[in-house]
Amino acid sequence: MGIDVLMAAFTLPADVVTDTANLLASNQYIVQNTIGWGLDLTSGEVLTGLNSYPLRSSGAAFAHAAGLTGDGSIIAVSDDEYITGYDEFSGSNEFVLNNRELPLEPGALVVHGTIVSAVALGQSPDFIGTAPDATLLFGSYETDQKLADVGNQALVMGAVAWNNSWGYPDLGLNQTDFDTAFTGSAGAVNYLEALKDYSSYGVVVFAVANEDTRTSSTLMDGLPYLLPELEAGWIAAVNGIPTFNGSDVTSVQLVSSACLQAARWCLIADGAWNVPDDTLQLQAGTDLVTGSSFAAPQISGALALLEQAFPLLTPHDLRVRLLASAEDNFFTPNAYVELADGFNKGYSFEYGHGFLDIEAALKPIGPTAMTLANGNTVTTNAAVLASGTGLGDALEVSLANTELRVKDALAGGFVMPGTALTAAARPASQAASILSRSLSSNLALERTAEVSALDNPFSSLGGTTANFRAPDGNASAALLVSQGGGETAGVQVARLLADGPLKVELGLKVARDDGQRMSLDGANGAMMASVSLGLTQDLGGSAFLALAGEVGMTDLGGSTVLGDTGTARFNSLSLTAGRSNLFQTGDRLSVGVGMPIAVASGGTVVDLPVYRQAAAAEFEPVALNFAPESRQIDLGISYQTALADGVEMKLSVAHSDNFGNRAGMTDTGGALAITFRF
Repeated sequence: MGIDVLMAAFTLPADVVTDTANLLASNQYIVQNTIGWGLDLTSGEVLTGLNSYPLRSSGAAFAHAAGLTGDGSIIAVSDDEYITGYDEFSGSNEFVLNNRELPLEPGALVVHGTIVSAVALGQSPDFIGTAPDATLLFGSYETDQKLADVGNQALVMGAVAWNNSWGYPDLGLNQTDFDTAFTGSAGAVNYLEALKDYSSYGVVVFAVANEDTRTSSTLMDGLPYLLPELEAGWIAAVNGIPTFNGSDVTSVQLVSSACLQAARWCLIADGAWNVPDDTLQLQAGTDLVTGSSFAAPQISGALALLEQAFPLLTPHDLRVRLLASAEDNFFTPNAYVELADGFNKGYSFEYGHGFLDIEAALKPIGPTAMTLANGNTVTTNAAVLASGTGLGDALEVSLANTELRVKDALAGGFVMPGTALTAAARPASQAASILSRSLSSNLALERTAEVSALDNPFSSLGGTTANFRAPDGNASAALLVSQGGGETAGVQVARLLADGPLKVELGLKVARDDGQRMSLDGANGAMMASVSLGLTQDLGGSAFLALAGEVGMTDLGGSTVLGDTGTARFNSLSLTAGRSNLFQTGDRLSVGVGMPIAVASGGTVVDLPVYRQAAAAEFEPVALNFAPESRQIDLGISYQTALADGVEMKLSVAHSDNFGNRAGMTDTGGALAITFRF
């Protein structure tokens, strides 16, 4: 899925986990941590060992720690009377429509609608609801026309959710009862039209019945079963108490009706809340309430939190995020529904889509992708650029201060660090490289051959090298053959320009790597062409000094998904000093320092969807430098000798600074190779 040019993006603060823990330990949150309560307050059934902490289990505290409070969102509530000025709304905007408002007086009874609203968006020094900075639109359910008025006003104001913690317990999910509810009066007809109109934009949330013995949904929570056009804007809310293992829900004890026919649009939340009871004519403190009535406003509040995080998504899109992200590992799906194009979600007839998980809804769902300026969409779950060791950390440095806009499978906008586009290859350890080269070489020939500065032209590429020299010694060739079916290959031809104590050689080389050295995508091998100059000085007494330098061009493996990368220049340099016949006849000791091949210069500019917090940014050119800032420096020593006829030994030790052309990385290793030839 692509990215719109004007798109808000959501990013989680780095310390959100710590901040969540701190919130959950504070007074406003800890009051909801109820341990071991054991009574279904509706049916009177004794339920043992239930532990409720809805601000934790729903993920609301996580959202608050991430800076989301529902600011700018509107939640509509249809319920009974509402107490204006109730302490839990001291920080909320309130719009009360067609309601018998009850002023706050000493000893006043806190009615159902007030508690429902508090769970959705209440806030006080000792209480906090799901979306505490959202705006409340409250209206009575006293008549059908008053219900219609709330729905119509919610549509006008752009409310993200219309909460309904009530229902018709005596009306079943059938055409006869449907006609009873929605025909016979102008108000009933108007109410049905308001439901249709509002659900075409926002999300109607209806609590299920609290009887856990029901075998059929009630009319209102299951209404899309009779009117399928309502489903895209409908959620049925079930009350359930989760059991956790770490962050995973392992089971849910339902304390209401199951989802039943409403399963396709059903979600569970923990409806056990402690509400301040100093206005409930009870002792000072809190009083436990539980029911689907208090599960529903959590879902409505969750929609407000998501609207703040993803302001360009529609309420229907946000509904899909909640259903898609619900915790569902504790049941086996009975059926599947396509929530969005190509996105299917399993649901249970008993548990619906699962338990409300706002935290998961705030994170990418499914694969993420970004759209480039040319219209192409690039999946970003894995690195897009897998640069070889010859580029080192160059791309990461280039993208270090760039943030990109991406979308997940459900169109949620997120911020991704530019460095996530690249995964630089790591070279094999020095010990592994040394051993591989030793075992793939003819150690006897290497030890006894006349020293040449260009006698190891493919040391950075791996594989097996075969060397050839003309009878007169004036020309030579080297052929690189890959090992294990790899793609490395190459050929070098060299010509002796000057002979004597100082030998001067010129070499021309063409090679292809296996995508691990000079490639930008890790898959397509890079083509390289270079010229080499070698100087070998005979110091007398079987001592020598060899200097080799190489410069060349590479295509970096050709174009990538980000476009044409162009070419880059690379080079290498090595200096080796050695002596033969040091401890015994025919042995050889060598000490060397060098820089293996790496990009020396080159770069490109790509247009990427850059995120700017201050304004909605369009695509911006981002410069990618291919040359690492810190080159790898190798120091090495080796000793070769014949142990017996046909038995060769080579002992090598090497140390690298800026290993893999990555600043600050080091590696030290050694290998002892013994070969037998018969």
